[in-house]
Amino acid sequence: MTVAIGINGLGRIGRSLTRIVAAMPDAGVQIAAVNDIASTDKLAYGLRRDSIRGAFPGTVAARGDYLVVNDHAIRAFHHERPERIPWADHGVDVVIEATGRFRAGTTARHHITHGGARKVVISASADDPDAFLVFGANHQNYDPDGHDVVSPASCGVNALTVMAKVLLDRFGLGSVNTSVILASQGWQRVHDSAVGTSRDDPRLGRAAGESIIPHNYVVGDLVRVALPEIGEMRYSYYCVPTPIGSLAELSGTTGRPVSAEEVNRAMAEAAAGPLRGILAYDPDPTVSVDVKNNPASCLFDPSGTQTTADGGVKVRGWFDNEWGFSNRLLDLARLVGERLPVPSSRVSWSVA
Repeated sequence: MTVAIGINGLGRIGRSLTRIVAAMPDAGVQIAAVNDIASTDKLAYGLRRDSIRGAFPGTVAARGDYLVVNDHAIRAFHHERPERIPWADHGVDVVIEATGRFRAGTTARHHITHGGARKVVISASADDPDAFLVFGANHQNYDPDGHDVVSPASCGVNALTVMAKVLLDRFGLGSVNTSVILASQGWQRVHDSAVGTSRDDPRLGRAAGESIIPHNYVVGDLVRVALPEIGEMRYSYYCVPTPIGSLAELSGTTGRPVSAEEVNRAMAEAAAGPLRGILAYDPDPTVSVDVKNNPASCLFDPSGTQTTADGGVKVRGWFDNEWGFSNRLLDLARLVGERLPVPSSRVSWSVA
């Protein structure tokens, strides 16, 4: 089954999604339509040329109201509000809400009630979605009858959660502390700005290339939503002036004392087995740029593993905050699209 998706917002995540789908011979999804306030010509240019990803490995053109990617025509809309986008007219089943503006479940739901899509995946730590579903941890909890608007949380939460999942399942885990070091974000500014920042914290408007910037508004404890057995936890996030590659560290207490070798072996076995494609393992000493274009949620770094005689443990992993997260968004879009309930004749929609 091929799931027809729509993408609202062709920014950093939206373009990554498009590149990933275009490069996969059997992606299981097909992009039927996109929406962005930029013109179709500018959308095509943004796909063809990217300062981080490089030139598009294929062909991209703008032809009237269509974005043509590798000879596949994608209808392009240019509406500012979700309720104006006629997704159903182009057969869209699942919308990936990737603008960063419509994080609330109530506004994201307009893609369904007004646009005629059947499900929505929000590409952020959303406010009040029907469910937070982290692949490799709790995605099996998806309820097609009750979950219409879902979120995979954030890139950092995904990286932390897969490491926590392995530790929890193999050794037990509690008293968790986490830290995420994020590469520069698309919403940051080259110079200080008092308006248009991601959140209300004035520090998030400071020049991205000049400082390490605390980011207290990322919901780090969503790891606990996916893995409630962990209990209470503490977390911190920072944005740093590197263009690509982010770092996640997690520490806690295991149910019994373990060695670093045991922990690393458990991570390697999970990466080769049940978490293949979601967790990756690299025995080489790594730095942030080494994770560029890695599709996993987390590239585990065994050199960072520490343990103590009383059951203390600390682990770290890298993640490409755009690329890995975009792959999980597509995994989630496939999951909800392939399990769509039979349409009801009572369901109606209308563009406002």
